[in-house]
This record gives sequence, C-alpha cells and structure tokens, in this order.
Amino acid sequence: MISIPLIRRELTSDVLGRHIYLFGAGSVTTEVLRRLAQAGAQVGTVVLSEEQGARISAAVLFQPHLTLGAVPLFSTIATLALAEAIGDDTVRPTPVWPDRVAVDGETVARGVVETAPTGDRPNYVILGAEIDVPALQARRRGRTIDWNLTIAAFLNALDKWTAEYAARGPAAVRGALRFLPRGRATIAGGAECPQYA
Repeated sequence: MISIPLIRRELTSDVLGRHIYLFGAGSVTTEVLRRLAQAGAQVGTVVLSEEQGARISAAVLFQPHLTLGAVPLFSTIATLALAEAIGDDTVRPTPVWPDRVAVDGETVARGVVETAPTGDRPNYVILGAEIDVPALQARRRGRTIDWNLTIAAFLNALDKWTAEYAARGPAAVRGALRFLPRGRATIAGGAECPQYA
C-alpha cells in the first residue's frame, strides 16, 4: 500500500515531492497532473496512482528551459531514474530505447513523457513512470518489494538526473545511455542512435 508520509520520509529533494497527490485505480497520473499544471501547480508536484497488484504510476511536473526538440532526450532521464529505482543486487534493469525498462528481456516498467507546447518551447514537461507490478515481482522471484521505497528512489534518482541535465545539458544523458534499441545490438553512449547525432 502506497503511503505519502512513508515516501516523504525517504526523499532527498527540496523540490520534488513538496506536493504529492495519491489516486486510486483508474486514474491516469499524467492527465491529473496536466489539469493541476493548468491550474498553476508548482514544479516538482507529484501525482501517484495505484492499481493494487497490477500497476503503480507516478508523474512529476517540470518546467525546464528547453526547446521542443530537446524534450525527447531530456525525457530519457525518467527511464534512467526508473531503471535505478527498481534495480538491486540481484535484479539488473536495462533501459530500452526510448522509454522501456526490461529485466531479463521482459518489460517491467516504462518511462512516460507529456508536454504542453507554447511556440517552440514547452510550457511544462511531465515525466513519469508506470511499473508493471506482477512482471517486476516475478523477476524479483517472490522477494517482497517496498513500493514506498521504490517510488522514493525513483523521485530521488529523477531529481539527481534533472540536476545533472541542468548542469551539463544533453551530454549528461548521452554519457549515461546504455539503451538496447528494439531489434538492434546494444549501443553505448547513444553513438549509433540517429536521434543523438
């Protein structure tokens, strides 16, 4: 069961998670956060939803100073943060271009992005995650998962990657990419990805 106080206890960010909303089954976190953003929600606002035993979703509001063309690369920080959050000593997640996280070749989660364009720049960017609970639990071979710690780890990793991107720009993300594009061999650093040329 997701608990906002338990998640907050683990957060290291001064911005991400200052405002957290939790919704039940059937809620689409990006849609809820879009409405909150349009109503003036603060950067770092988080919307969570839980479909018990099926799916956990998170969405976070950002207002980065980016062109629309830079959003796809920026959005990969959600996938990288998600892979960090669900990995441990025995489970080694692999980010799969552009938005999936796989364990042993099976997709267990995916990064999510939504933007609101204003001219050539986004008014805001929503980054998030959707975790397939049964798929990840199967890869953990029955070991219990503390979802509050997992969500907090995702938000902390997302905060870290946001700071890296702000400090170093696209180079911070390109240097971290170890994506396995669908149907192709592993590419280190994005060197062979036409999107990064």
